[in-house]
Amino acid sequence: MDEYQIVKRALSLGAEYCDIRVEDTIETNVSRRNKELSRAVLGSEKGFGIRVLFKGVWGFFSSNSFSVTDLKKALDKAIDIAKAASTTSREKVELAETKVIRDEIIWKPKNNPLDVSIEEKNKMLIELEKETYGFNEIKSVDQNYVDEKTTLHFVNSEGTDVSYELTRVFLQVNFVARREGNMNSMRFRIGGTCGYEIFDKNNPIEIALEKSKKTIEMLDARLPPSGRFTVVADPELTGVFTHEAVGHACEADLVVSGESILKDRIGEKIANDVVGIVDDPTIENAFGSIPYDDEGVKARCKTLIKDGVLTEYILNRETAKKLGLDYSNGGARAQSFAYRPLVRMSNTMILPGDHSFEELIEDIKLGVFAKGTKGGQVDVVKGNFQFNTQEAYMIENGEITKLLKNFSLSGEILDTLKNIDALGKEMQIGDPGFCGKGQLVPVGDGGPFTRIKNVIVGGM
Repeated sequence: MDEYQIVKRALSLGAEYCDIRVEDTIETNVSRRNKELSRAVLGSEKGFGIRVLFKGVWGFFSSNSFSVTDLKKALDKAIDIAKAASTTSREKVELAETKVIRDEIIWKPKNNPLDVSIEEKNKMLIELEKETYGFNEIKSVDQNYVDEKTTLHFVNSEGTDVSYELTRVFLQVNFVARREGNMNSMRFRIGGTCGYEIFDKNNPIEIALEKSKKTIEMLDARLPPSGRFTVVADPELTGVFTHEAVGHACEADLVVSGESILKDRIGEKIANDVVGIVDDPTIENAFGSIPYDDEGVKARCKTLIKDGVLTEYILNRETAKKLGLDYSNGGARAQSFAYRPLVRMSNTMILPGDHSFEELIEDIKLGVFAKGTKGGQVDVVKGNFQFNTQEAYMIENGEITKLLKNFSLSGEILDTLKNIDALGKEMQIGDPGFCGKGQLVPVGDGGPFTRIKNVIVGGM
């Protein structure tokens, strides 16, 4: 029994709609902790997830077994789940229409990581350790390397049949430095929807040496001032703000449930004229890029904010219909075949402006240049945020001066968007990462250097 027979059988059993995602993933994971190999695994997993819409209610079931009997059982269970839920569900799900597509795409890496042995990958991490532990103050180095090749096949009862193959690579390195009771930690990430060639342009050992030196230098940094200052954020911090504070607030499932400060604000001016924000899954080699979403909708760039005006939410077919729209913009993503698709971001970023970095800081008498992130928190219902940075510097009379540690910034999302008054010329993709929303999906974020007035700053 193939995918077509499954979706046809679903309709014959009374379902209004059915789709099936078949996913085959090969993954390598190599981890080292404090000079010891803690994990070295090459594994694979193949499975499918069946989603049915029965009497306006979703049912979902996943399995690793592809026998005809188990495929039929999986479909029957998905329908049973929907039937059970329909007895208590007050709201019936409807789907926005979408084009019927038949397509096959292969994003082939230049240097397939599957052709690189686990021993070679471990050797790279060992060399990185040797260099960083050459500094007396570096007391801990944790590394996690992952690559995966994913093949996905999507079929639905409307006739869409798309498949794609892509490869992702990810490396995260964490450092801890200590001296005389002082401690500081930093990290860096390298990742993309590409192959092992990513390390040709992003040399992990060179980056590790730079970050190790900065981690140690931060031990002698000053504590930051408190108050309201003009802050210039680097592309990484800009990207995290964009993702956490704006991107999540634009996810349409949060909008329709009333859990977003941006509910009912389409067409409203919510930011400075210079601000444009997109969520773009089509950026070549970016970590959150995909050719199709997990509802078989072709991926496209979504313009969330243009010239300061909120123009679009991130949609799946269900939320599009609830918002009175006749299209989905391809925002449905799932962690794997074992999960139902949710409304998710891809690569979210502020678009560049026309200022050089020197122009951004030259008129600042007293401000802060903030770089990187060390976590934080965002409430997209109340509309506030707080972020901690990896490093920061005072800006005095247009010059970068004192190094600061334990720096944090906070504020109201909408006020901050209006206080962005200048943007750098060049846009950079920030750290790759995995966004959590009950499921983990790979995402990217970034932007230019960003100047923000009247930001609440202090120590963390």
